[in-house]
Amino acid sequence: MRNKRTLPQLEGHHMTCGGGFETWLQYVDGFELRHFCAFELLNDKRGLSCLRDYHRRLVEAAVENGFGVINESLHYRASRDWGELIGFSREALEEINIRGIEFYNDFAREYDSPETPMIVGGVIGPRGDAYNVGRTPDAAEAEDYHSEQILTFKKAGADVVTAATFSSVEEAIGLTRAAKAADMPVVISFFVAKGGKLKGGETLENAIAAVDAATDSAPAYYMINCTHPTEFSPALTEGDWTSRLGGFMPNAVAMETLDLCKLGHLEDGDPVELGGQMAEIARRFPHVNVWGGCCGTDGRHIGEIARHVCAVRREAAAD
Repeated sequence: MRNKRTLPQLEGHHMTCGGGFETWLQYVDGFELRHFCAFELLNDKRGLSCLRDYHRRLVEAAVENGFGVINESLHYRASRDWGELIGFSREALEEINIRGIEFYNDFAREYDSPETPMIVGGVIGPRGDAYNVGRTPDAAEAEDYHSEQILTFKKAGADVVTAATFSSVEEAIGLTRAAKAADMPVVISFFVAKGGKLKGGETLENAIAAVDAATDSAPAYYMINCTHPTEFSPALTEGDWTSRLGGFMPNAVAMETLDLCKLGHLEDGDPVELGGQMAEIARRFPHVNVWGGCCGTDGRHIGEIARHVCAVRREAAAD
């Protein structure tokens, strides 16, 4: 395995990652996820099998296209408040967080190569609901709350912490400070609502500037996840600030995320079309190396995104 203190996406490797697979688990595999908590399927024999199948398709689609993988996302709601809602003690929550990292380590060991590097991450979701935002913690509260899960990830040997679908700048600042204190590389992935702004009204540019100013630019890079390219594109204004962008995780279709979670069926869109849309973004941002997928996506979408991004990079190299 590679040196755990370096991230291959910062060394020029194309990487992918998957998130939002809760919709797949609900509508394809038929699980009822309590409070959207997928992590407890590690305690279910069929659930564990379905998790392996989903992630294996993603990893193999990436490897086929020469991409490495950031193996993560299972821990999205494996933090204290959500765990308590479904009956997990702090000790049980720590144990299942560690088992989640071990789950991803299995894929990393199996598929890791110099050409397709595999790393293991721990994804942390907001303390509250990412989409129906009510009270959000200030930076101090967020630092205290999220440090618990971050320290567990470090104990388990994770390579990186990713804050996913964050809408609050203050909460992103607190989590970043907690990761910095734990000496863990951290990535902040914002949820950009339709129209190109965060739920609080901030532009993506201003949100990134605020987190960088408050944390001495501690995040390794920033991402956007859980929204469609046609929805988040207005956020990608011109400017030097875009050098801080490191990745994108689009949804399969353009639809309010709350609606996607209540449809009763999976909306997976057109993987080829999504790949083409991400290719256009890849042309604009040649420095970005992380190209993943979120709600409604699976190995098909990851394969098309990787294929289209590779084509763009080959075109650029030939010029």
